Amino acid sequence: MRTIKLLILFVSISSNCFSQNKSELLDSLFSTMSQRGQFYGNALIAEHNEVTFSKSYGYSDRTTEEFLNEETLFNVGSVSKAFTAIAILQLAEKEKLKLSDKVSKYLPRFPYAEITIHQLLIHAGGLTSDYDLLNNSNWDNSKIAVNKDVMSALFEQKPALQFTAGDRSEYSNLGYIILAEIVKQVSESDFKEYLLRNIFEPAGMTRTYIYNAEEIKQIENVAKGYVLYPFTGKYEEAIKIPEFVSNYVTSGFQGDGNVYSTTIDLFNFFKALSNNTLINAHSQNITFQKHIPARMEGTPDFGNSYGYGWTIINAPMQVVQRGGELAGYISNTVWNITEERLIIYLSNDYLSFTSYQNQIPMSIAGIFYQNKVQIPKMTASVELTKMVIKSSKETLTEKIKEIKNNSDLYQIDLQGLKFLVMKLEQMGNKEKADLIVNSFKPE
Repeated sequence: MRTIKLLILFVSISSNCFSQNKSELLDSLFSTMSQRGQFYGNALIAEHNEVTFSKSYGYSDRTTEEFLNEETLFNVGSVSKAFTAIAILQLAEKEKLKLSDKVSKYLPRFPYAEITIHQLLIHAGGLTSDYDLLNNSNWDNSKIAVNKDVMSALFEQKPALQFTAGDRSEYSNLGYIILAEIVKQVSESDFKEYLLRNIFEPAGMTRTYIYNAEEIKQIENVAKGYVLYPFTGKYEEAIKIPEFVSNYVTSGFQGDGNVYSTTIDLFNFFKALSNNTLINAHSQNITFQKHIPARMEGTPDFGNSYGYGWTIINAPMQVVQRGGELAGYISNTVWNITEERLIIYLSNDYLSFTSYQNQIPMSIAGIFYQNKVQIPKMTASVELTKMVIKSSKETLTEKIKEIKNNSDLYQIDLQGLKFLVMKLEQMGNKEKADLIVNSFKPE
């Protein structure tokens, strides 16, 4: 949510011609961040349905040192929900369903008679977690689960709703899995094939498709998702890390995630939306309407709201955002519909990019407002994670001193440091954990 607020600074700037100088400044921003280990991935900016900046930074495979390029596929996580919402709206346009319909009309075993399609679209169903359903059914984590598995668990367990449907909005992956099942039932087709024929192909998204963790291994030019892992201090493939086993298990889910796409394909998707190729103007208007305020526990209230598949930004113009996050990948798309400006960035570096992503929009805004580059500060927890395992206590002490004495270069993130300390303690390295705790203790 903090990221969304900062993005408003970028997307609401006055419309200017995109100069060559700004392209150079953007390249300088992302190149420097890449050199510092702050960003690895692909970035694209478009204005008036024309790409004005598109570059790749880093490796798609760190072992083979294969570089990213515009055609590299990323797991875009919850950006997938936008496609599910569009599929529902297409079926509504064809009068094959109504948004006000009860879910149980299409899924007779659905245990909550009051929940509507509209409520699922705006995350107001009050549903439990998809992964919790699997855990409660003693799922074998060596196997990939599919929608049928989580739906069977839902029908059998019938867990109580977290809140009365329609009372509030609380982000729900399960809701979008259920929406995918509705698309499947109503269209009488496989969900993956429905998206391919009715969204990806019409939009010119030639590389985009849904893959699970095994299927994607057979596809060329895919960005492997990495995590800067505190237990080794190195970049590791997230899918191979025990703590992220849920990534493997849930890679078979459809509707809420697991679409692989490129920055160029996503640009083509938004262009198709702006041209009303996928849905008509009326459907687009209701897609981007505000509904129940999107409150998230532990975050400030920015006045944003969930639309159908997107977050509707509280801004003086029409701005919508759709991002995704899972271990190994971060994705973000922000569309200023009023001024026809789009930003897309996809990353295959989870931990460090998560730490820096809320600073990227501010840096981009500085380029547009002030025509200068301001590189985000390096984050203390990330920089220490890179060296804490292999370094001696003396070397670690010197690095901590450097961080504390250079506030213009580093930011001290207490939450990140707490996480690092927790991991060190789990490893039995109490001496280094105590050193970090004592060094960053409030004075």
